[in-house]
Amino acid sequence: MKRIVRIVVLVLFVVPPLQAQNAKEAMQNTKQIVEGKEALQRDMKELEAFKRKLTTFNSAFNGKNVKDVNTIKMQIVADMAREVQQSNIKAKNARRELSQSSAEVRSDRREIRRNKNDSDRGRYDRKDDDRDMARDRANSRDDRRDRRDDVRDLEQQIERAKRQEIIFNKVNQYSFGFGKSEMSMAETNKKLILEFVSLLNEDVEATKRELAEDNRERREDRRERRDDRQERNEISSKRRFNRG
Repeated sequence: MKRIVRIVVLVLFVVPPLQAQNAKEAMQNTKQIVEGKEALQRDMKELEAFKRKLTTFNSAFNGKNVKDVNTIKMQIVADMAREVQQSNIKAKNARRELSQSSAEVRSDRREIRRNKNDSDRGRYDRKDDDRDMARDRANSRDDRRDRRDDVRDLEQQIERAKRQEIIFNKVNQYSFGFGKSEMSMAETNKKLILEFVSLLNEDVEATKRELAEDNRERREDRRERRDDRQERNEISSKRRFNRG
């Protein structure tokens, strides 16, 4: 009778939260993948447009055409302002993803504790308990790795956003001139614009990497949901066994 009570309690109070958590993680992951694909397409288009403006800028710079250089610079600065804003939004999204991955790690820990406590109380099939524990620990390792990836992504995104804003402020405040005393500063600001392009390239590569990570996490989450379904089936089987 005690064994039946334990199983009924497990079914009623443990499985629903797990199902809810799994469903929440699946929706979050799908949302991240959709947003990642959209951001990648947008960023690649904006990067190509930025490079085209840079080509025109370089031609005017090499020809020391002050008017054309500063006209194009203002167009580039407008693009920089947009990119800085987008980078700050990406940093905010990266914080959200880190929060979500941290919640998954905490959920894994709770699940492992429940399984360990359940196993210590001597449930029906020790082999099933050991197999479930091994699966949960493997899932926990995957989620801890995903969290480490999210920490790295957040740190790098924050650094890119900060550097982009610094470059934007410097170039925005500068007007190009090509007098003898002005060339050094002109070259410095040109290098800053080129650095900004490098940061945009880094951002595109980061988005590609994060999208690959999100797809990997989706596969892992599907496996976790399959494992959880199997565990629920095992619980139901034990419940029917004890009733019999």
